[in-house]
Amino acid sequence: MALSLTQGFDQAPEDYPALPVPTAELQALLDQFNQDAALARDADATARERHVAKDASLGRLTLAMKSDIRYAEVAMRKQPEKLSRIGWGSRREALTLAPPGEVRDIRVRKEGDTWLVLDWKLPVDGGGIAAYKVQRRKHDNGAWEDVATSVEVELLVSNQSRGVEFDFRVLGVNKAGTGEPSATVTVVL
Repeated sequence: MALSLTQGFDQAPEDYPALPVPTAELQALLDQFNQDAALARDADATARERHVAKDASLGRLTLAMKSDIRYAEVAMRKQPEKLSRIGWGSRREALTLAPPGEVRDIRVRKEGDTWLVLDWKLPVDGGGIAAYKVQRRKHDNGAWEDVATSVEVELLVSNQSRGVEFDFRVLGVNKAGTGEPSATVTVVL
């Protein structure tokens, strides 16, 4: 665009006798931009090359460290406390995973004719969450049934019956089990 402006103004100077920025200055600004852009491209290419070299060096360093650590673990298997001198320690005992706590603040964020979007907040206690189980039942009547599973803290629930009052709840799930159910939210679509 700058080149077109410069050429157009130069071809018809009588039409544009008092340009705020003369064409020579506009051309100099364009030349400076092109020079800076070329330098930036070169710098980006150099930076990419340096990152590749850095990643390769890190890979070699990591493999060398792993080899030395394995050797040290074998050499000191009867005296594992000595591993602390090299910044390493004995193997930690496996942590016991607890079931998730209660999911909080379930609400209907949006709804349509036969769909709704539920969202909720993470539990404040318990073990980490692997997934969320969303359940529903007819309001104050009926057994809870699984509707869907989500790994996010929101879910689009579609193909729901119209004119039926449903309660929804959410439960956190992990390898240790299922957490306490959330409070319920009641919806009629």
